[in-house]
Amino acid sequence: MATTIATTTATTQAVSDHALPREPDVTRLYRHDCKYECCPSRWSKYDTVSDEQLSLESKILSDPIVHRHHFDDDKKWVTASFTINSRVMRSILSEALDGYQDLDMGLLNWTFFPPYIPLVHRWDKLLILHLRLAVKKDLGLSPEEREMKLTAIGQLMSFLKLLLTPSVSAFAETRRTGKIAFDIVWQIFPPGELVVTDFFGVKGVCRVLKYKKKTPRGEPAYWVITMEYVDWNGERCGLTETKCLIYEFEGFQRVLSLPVYPVSFVEDPAGWKERATERGRKFEQLRGYHFLSYNGTKVLMGEQAEERPVGLCYILLEMLVMTDERSRSRAELWWMPMHTTGAATLSSPHYGR
Repeated sequence: MATTIATTTATTQAVSDHALPREPDVTRLYRHDCKYECCPSRWSKYDTVSDEQLSLESKILSDPIVHRHHFDDDKKWVTASFTINSRVMRSILSEALDGYQDLDMGLLNWTFFPPYIPLVHRWDKLLILHLRLAVKKDLGLSPEEREMKLTAIGQLMSFLKLLLTPSVSAFAETRRTGKIAFDIVWQIFPPGELVVTDFFGVKGVCRVLKYKKKTPRGEPAYWVITMEYVDWNGERCGLTETKCLIYEFEGFQRVLSLPVYPVSFVEDPAGWKERATERGRKFEQLRGYHFLSYNGTKVLMGEQAEERPVGLCYILLEMLVMTDERSRSRAELWWMPMHTTGAATLSSPHYGR
């Protein structure tokens, strides 16, 4: 017995004196069960869902585009959102979306959600950027940089085309029929669009700054269209903001029946712009200080307004002189409603709100 124990001890000592093979690679899996028993059990390498999510997010950071899907009520996979990680694609989108209302894609982690309104509004600009890269070679880029951007925008456009086609096609149908539904009113008011609205019975042209849909509790929804136009308020001449509301309606409405609508929808957009520009040039000519003769009636404003006939008198028109180049570069906005008074010799402007 003593001999057996001694032999066993010696064997154990001999084994411990030699390095044992390292433990083989082991993949450990954890089964996650739905506590509501509405989803099938699944296996994961992570014991918590949060760790699994963090691992997934770190792995996809290098993917140019991350396209997320979710299961809808019809049991189909539909787009939930997508994120642009590619540095080159981001630079292209930055150029296309430059100046868009209240949009900072950095704050949104370059993530877009349906119905992708900014991309729909700037789709034409993306097409132009793509065409310019494909045709022009004198863009200040090296051949390698140009090829890299051309490849990136080609891949981006191929991806976006599948997602944006329904909205772009819907806008084409709106333009063809001249009718629009309330929920897609945003389609016709991209920031920068020239629109027509009513200033106390006189048509004037404004530029869209932003749009926003509001849905008050217990009240009809409405769209707020914020615009800018050139105004003279008696003290200052320049750009002024105004807003127009489009209240909820059933079915379809004709675009031209809305309280504000794009110039591009009128029967003769080019002629309309020409006439409005001519009217605006009169507005330009009135800037500065002008002495004009007037023969007619003066109205005394006070607690008891009254009209009195007057003979020949002189009126001082005081207008702010804008001499900077910015006023020239935005000359298309000098489209203000004008009318002629009942007076015999003075044609004066009728300014907006």
